[in-house]
Amino acid sequence: MDIITKKTLGHISLITTNTNRNDDNGAWQYDIHEKASSETIDWDMFLGNAPKVPFNKEHFFRWRKWWAYGSGLSGDLLTHDYDRINCLLKMGIPTSVMASGGIYTHRDGRNVPDVLQVNMEYPDFTSGGSQDSGKEKGMTFIYSATLGNQFDRGSYLMGHDATMELGNMITIYADARSTRFADMIKEKRIDPNVPIYQYNPMANATDAVTSATAKYFANKGLLWTYRDGKRVDSTFLHMREWLSCIRNGGTPSCSITQGFQEAISAHMAGLSYKLGRRIEWDAAAEKIISKPGEDLDAILVNNEVIV
Repeated sequence: MDIITKKTLGHISLITTNTNRNDDNGAWQYDIHEKASSETIDWDMFLGNAPKVPFNKEHFFRWRKWWAYGSGLSGDLLTHDYDRINCLLKMGIPTSVMASGGIYTHRDGRNVPDVLQVNMEYPDFTSGGSQDSGKEKGMTFIYSATLGNQFDRGSYLMGHDATMELGNMITIYADARSTRFADMIKEKRIDPNVPIYQYNPMANATDAVTSATAKYFANKGLLWTYRDGKRVDSTFLHMREWLSCIRNGGTPSCSITQGFQEAISAHMAGLSYKLGRRIEWDAAAEKIISKPGEDLDAILVNNEVIV
């Protein structure tokens, strides 16, 4: 956040984030308990306000694969990437969202996509730039996911002056066409191919025990963070802050406002995929814009894609 506030990156016009998995468990193909039955499971309680269907162990144990009970890649995993970027940029709910993808890697009866591409548009966003006033404004946030490949793609905040690769490590590369760093690049004091800044809080530690799954979530900021080079449980920090706000007043870093922004943005992506069109947000009314006759709440839990 300090890097962005100091305008090291210049105006950020594009952000790319992703999820890459390549195993059945990561694709929500969870184990089904051998004793599961309509006698051992309260099926009506599980369904809640979802469409009423006969008892189905597949739906109960692998609920993330079904629109009626979960929200797939958009609400389950995109949210992590959106949340950490929103913490940095405070960009809020996008003006519009377009999503595409399909079921390409796990044709097992599911109806949520296992490959998804989401474009969120912020035409009025600005992070401050080094060029002439008014030349730069607007940003696209891209989320790309596949459950059929686990190649480690980084997350990038791309500005006119520099690009930041974000994860457990932070790496910044000056852009060869930067305005801010133009003189230093010309004088060869900066090489665009060599990082101008890199921070690795684990630089002096070894880690031979953390699983690939744990590292994935940690890379999204979900498991731990660092204080003075020491690993700290981020859940503990959130709980401590939350309890402190209850006792002493104040607002937690991740309040209901950020939760609302995250949920709406994810639902816009899900609706765009299901309806096959651009989904727009009415900021004044705080509503997703629907077409005449559309019940967006019903569409979200419908187990069919409507195109």
